[in-house]
Amino acid sequence: MKISEIARLLNGKLENFTQDKEIKNLKSIETAAEDDITFLKNKKDLDKIKAGAVIVGSFIPELNIPQIVVDKPNIAFYKLIDIFYPDEKKEGFISNLAIVGKNVEIEKSSQIHEYVVIKDNVKIGKNCIIHPFCYIGENTQIGDNCILYPNVVIYKDTAIGNNVIIHANSVIAADGFGYYQEDGKHKKIKHIGKVIIEDDVEIGANTTIDRAMLDETVIKKGTKIDNLVMIGHNCKVGQNTILVSQVGIAGSSKIGNNVILAGQVGVADHITIGDNVIVTAKSGVGSDLPPNGIYGSSINAIEWKKWKRVIAILPKLPEILKKLEK
Repeated sequence: MKISEIARLLNGKLENFTQDKEIKNLKSIETAAEDDITFLKNKKDLDKIKAGAVIVGSFIPELNIPQIVVDKPNIAFYKLIDIFYPDEKKEGFISNLAIVGKNVEIEKSSQIHEYVVIKDNVKIGKNCIIHPFCYIGENTQIGDNCILYPNVVIYKDTAIGNNVIIHANSVIAADGFGYYQEDGKHKKIKHIGKVIIEDDVEIGANTTIDRAMLDETVIKKGTKIDNLVMIGHNCKVGQNTILVSQVGIAGSSKIGNNVILAGQVGVADHITIGDNVIVTAKSGVGSDLPPNGIYGSSINAIEWKKWKRVIAILPKLPEILKKLEK
């Protein structure tokens, strides 16, 4: 694609433009060569640029290559990735090796690949791609433009909105972790609720979202969930929230809108986290968090011998405090 065409598609202003070269690839600032285009996020990286063209936020006179000036270079570059590398389009089909139950409705534009199992009374919307070895349980509804990558398992009675992506090996609507004790034994509580995943949600690989015991586990519109996340039964996760890898949320917790839970955050059961909250990595949340705050209790790595001395002192802190108060 020519530099001038890229500038037009991005609504950018061309600067230092002398030759309309062909751009073949998109590369990082460290690896881009003469046939590539990249973007500049930080001027300290100027010396690294060997690309044929660069996307910038403002014209840089000392940079002697074609520049496409836009308001947000990184976002323009991400959109350019979609233009250069579009998803392959195929006609809808149902593989002869798929198993499809009774009273199933699948829009003609959707693709059902080999060894998919679809149980009775399932509905699948337009332009969906169900990759090999997926399982979709009874009475499940899947909206338009959804992608289920290989080995995704969706238990019965699940509702999935439009434009939802679920990555490989994720499990949606397995039973919640619920037991009661009788005669000294753990007895299973039957979970008869549902999972509802609204529009524009993405769920990473090996993530699990449990069904509610009686009501609904809900993931609201626009939320993005990383790999290896666990969401317990009856949880409600708000709109446009980010759950980073290895987050664990225990049952019946409520997470607000526009929340970020960083890696390995653990949330106890029946906790409420307000809107616009950030919790830093490796923190434990054991009580409600009000909206619009940044919280964290993670401890950065320190030298091991020093840490052992800290641990040795911790049990003695109450006595030390008493002495200091005298």
